[in-house]
Amino acid sequence: MTRGERTFIFNICVLVLNILIGTVIEVFIIFASAFILAGAPESIRQSAPVSVILPFLLLAGLLCAIAVSRLCIIWALDKFDLRDKLDPKLVTRYPPSKKS
Repeated sequence: MTRGERTFIFNICVLVLNILIGTVIEVFIIFASAFILAGAPESIRQSAPVSVILPFLLLAGLLCAIAVSRLCIIWALDKFDLRDKLDPKLVTRYPPSKKS
């Protein structure tokens, strides 16, 4: 198997991982905010409409998903010693962890 084929398979796995991580984090943030707002007084619940809060929650979830995904990719590259088996252009985007 060539480096290009391995890199393609790795990118597909990263895509699936990003979708899963993003979905889990977004759902968690939405349910957590709904749970927090359910316990808040009525005046606080009505002061900030969902249409205003939701974009900020989605942005926070997206940023968290990017950070977690990056850490998972760096961990996988180091754990399974994939740096020399993948395309160097891809590997340079993910610096080695400081523990290595």
